[in-house]
Amino acid sequence: MARLLIGNSLRKYFERWSFVRHLLWMTEAAVFGAFLAFARLLPADRASLIGRRVVMWVGPRLDKHRIFKRNFRLAFPRKNEQEIDALATAAWGGAGGLVAEYAHLGTICVRQADSRLQIATVGDVPVLSDPARPTIFVSAHLANWEVCAGGIKKAGIPVTAVYTPLQNPWLNRILMRQRRHLGCRLLPRDESMRSLVRELGKSRSIGLIMDQRVDSGVPIPFFGIDKFTTLVPARLALRHGYDLVPVRTERLDGARFRVTFYAPILPDDAGADPVEQATQMSRKINLLFEEWIRERPEDWFCSKRRWPKDAQPGSAEDSVAAPASRPPDVIA
Repeated sequence: MARLLIGNSLRKYFERWSFVRHLLWMTEAAVFGAFLAFARLLPADRASLIGRRVVMWVGPRLDKHRIFKRNFRLAFPRKNEQEIDALATAAWGGAGGLVAEYAHLGTICVRQADSRLQIATVGDVPVLSDPARPTIFVSAHLANWEVCAGGIKKAGIPVTAVYTPLQNPWLNRILMRQRRHLGCRLLPRDESMRSLVRELGKSRSIGLIMDQRVDSGVPIPFFGIDKFTTLVPARLALRHGYDLVPVRTERLDGARFRVTFYAPILPDDAGADPVEQATQMSRKINLLFEEWIRERPEDWFCSKRRWPKDAQPGSAEDSVAAPASRPPDVIA
């Protein structure tokens, strides 16, 4: 986050001088901690609204704004520049709401009286009737994606969520304290595959966010443009016989959300080799993510490049869409 704020012109000093880096980290953590303290004094909806407004003002003035715009431009080539800028600004607003909502994760995920977290399904999801059945959940950076793990836990499923530790250790500690309210176990992304298998072996499900570009992945179309996509969730599911279940988080109103579980993803050709089966499953996931993003593009937080630098829009909006899913059945 400090790199995001200082911009390219000062980044060389951030990289070269450790005392500058640590000073920025401490300042960043202090500002973030103060903002969370302020947000706790407000009702959850009010805090979320203020967070949205603040970051919608700040975000478009940062270097990162051009990455948002490029991603939206590639995903929606038929939109004009004004529409693209509006989408990018709205995405910043969603991030601001998420930041403020860290102060209220307990209210959103734990308190039942407020009913701020709704659980729904599309299709048959075996793990909901058998919570001890290890399952691999995959989701995208939509709405408040942190709440996704809280929704899985609310459904009675023991889950371990994979997260990316922040470079700033002070800020990372603040976020980890807030994430305790999600009720899940947390596993750093740089842990080995063996750690994920161990969690599954303990009858715990795992949750991963997989809409980002992964340079070690394989090129799979996303909005009609090849994106390097990880096969890890699909290969793990195939190798050990686990269900691969997409989960969507939607913002309903203010700091209220719906977490929707979808039927497990299956390969098109059960006789194909494991890599091809995993590719087929990952292609279906990308198509499903496309469907969600097309419905609510302003909820997509795409602050990192999703496609190669030389990617061109092409026929992204003419790509084959995932079959339209029926409305979710609310179960809690």
